[in-house]
Amino acid sequence: MNITLANEKDVEWLNEVIRIEFPYTEFNEKKITEKINNPNFCILVARQGNIQTGFCETELFTQKQEARLNAIFVEDAWRDQGIGKTLIEYTINQCKHKRIQKIFLLVKKENVGAKTLYKKTNFDFIKMHDKKIDDSDIEVWEQKI
Repeated sequence: MNITLANEKDVEWLNEVIRIEFPYTEFNEKKITEKINNPNFCILVARQGNIQTGFCETELFTQKQEARLNAIFVEDAWRDQGIGKTLIEYTINQCKHKRIQKIFLLVKKENVGAKTLYKKTNFDFIKMHDKKIDDSDIEVWEQKI
């Protein structure tokens, strides 16, 4: 497995995944390209050879010394192989280099698989979020680094 920063060749794949997995974000290829080129975002892509197997997007708030993990995804055929954990570990490392002290994320209360991954990577439940996404209750998790 290889983890790299997303590039222009990943935009079509990222757009398709985001459209299916995160439809409430209303992203398109132009917005994804803008994020790839924006230093306040870090989009990492996991690859097996030339195949994209997963990605992780983080937004950096450097003045606050914190970051928000906006999305993580691993293709079904590649799950349970440590790709999600590796993506998060790379994300944490990227944040440390940028002097980020805290990473937080939002997760649907019923998303047990994601919460299991977050526990394995040392995130802790902090509180319930005051808004819903897709009619789901949302939890806030964080990790101090």
